[in-house]
Amino acid sequence: MTACAINGKSLLRYGFIALPVAFAGFPLYVLAPDLYATRHGLSLTLLGTLLLAIRLVDAVQDPVIGWLTDRLRGRFNRLVTAAGLVLCVSVLGLFNGPFLTPALWFTLCMVVAVSAYSVLTIVLGAQATLWTADRDDQTRIAGAREGFGLVGLVVAVSMPAILSQFTKPDHAYWWYGAILTILMLAGIAGFSKVSARVAASVPVIGNGGASPFQALRTLPRESRRLLAVYGLGMLASSIPAVLVIFYVRDRLDAEHLTGPFLLLYFLSGAMTMPLWRHLTGHVGKYGAWALSHLLAVAGLLGAFFLGSGDIWGYAAVCALSGLALGADLTLPPSILADHVHDRGNQAFSATHYAFLAFISKASLALASAIALPVLDIAGFQPKAANSGNALMALSATYALLPCLLKLMAAGLLYVFFIRAETGGHDENRQDHSNRGGCSHD
Repeated sequence: MTACAINGKSLLRYGFIALPVAFAGFPLYVLAPDLYATRHGLSLTLLGTLLLAIRLVDAVQDPVIGWLTDRLRGRFNRLVTAAGLVLCVSVLGLFNGPFLTPALWFTLCMVVAVSAYSVLTIVLGAQATLWTADRDDQTRIAGAREGFGLVGLVVAVSMPAILSQFTKPDHAYWWYGAILTILMLAGIAGFSKVSARVAASVPVIGNGGASPFQALRTLPRESRRLLAVYGLGMLASSIPAVLVIFYVRDRLDAEHLTGPFLLLYFLSGAMTMPLWRHLTGHVGKYGAWALSHLLAVAGLLGAFFLGSGDIWGYAAVCALSGLALGADLTLPPSILADHVHDRGNQAFSATHYAFLAFISKASLALASAIALPVLDIAGFQPKAANSGNALMALSATYALLPCLLKLMAAGLLYVFFIRAETGGHDENRQDHSNRGGCSHD
């Protein structure tokens, strides 16, 4: 067994840091605006404008961060340590400030926190790519990382309410920051051991000082097609994410169950990740990903026919959609890593992974830009009495539009990859040569 063998212990050390990193993802966009609206009196319009600007900056900087990460190959431990500590300080300051005007402090802390989050996620993705060229192991690595990330997301969202039961409300976020810091230090310690062993067995490959645009040009055709499919799929997933609160409250009349529904969705994604890895052994990564799109369509289509009080029906929708989420999180980065090794683009692994992160974030911003104006045109008003046509528009935008996009993504997967695969190019063949010096446990 070589120093960078991929076993349960090494996957735990690598993946655990994704748990505290997740605190600065989705939970930050849920918890921080609510806190600054209720405690510091910022208007929802101002918060919405600031969040849109922050998310756009966050998305655009990802390719640059990826390019810098490629140039700093061999110093991943330092990057992760610095970014992890910056993330903890910025989150602690965000929830326990402000030390400037509330709007300025909110913007400053959010930008720093999401930037540190971007550095950490891109480094984790690049490290996974460099770890091994084995296709099945890439899926295992992505599954470990994203599984811990989903657990961290659930913990981060629920922790403030839990802490407020055991401490004063004003102290809850101090404990929140302290727990985040402890988890982050443990994650950094585990990651450093894996990173050091991988670095010792993988030669440093320079990128010749290439710019982010030159790195983009190194993307082979199959990777560009992958990013196109991923963009459609993420846009389809982002539209329900933008509208979920409106749908649960105004369509189902079940606002009090929003939290449990989201918990069911994310836990379903986390628990079913091993299923997708197993399925790739039978139908390939592209085939499994296409099946997940069809599964998501089945769930979302059911949501279109639900109405007031259909609690159990929507629970089934959350479970099916969460099952599909596991594939969306695990398979695209695994496939992209395969492309990197197939084309010998290891020198640009971080930049290529950053494009994946950019599309994920840009899709959420685009979903807001599409879905909210559509509902506005239809006359829908949040938390108000709405006409039947307005509620129908909400259901159609929440469910039918994502179904169309998911079907388009599944079709592109077939045209771009699965058809070629069945014609004699099997992407799921196992590469047991273990380029980079890694072997199985």
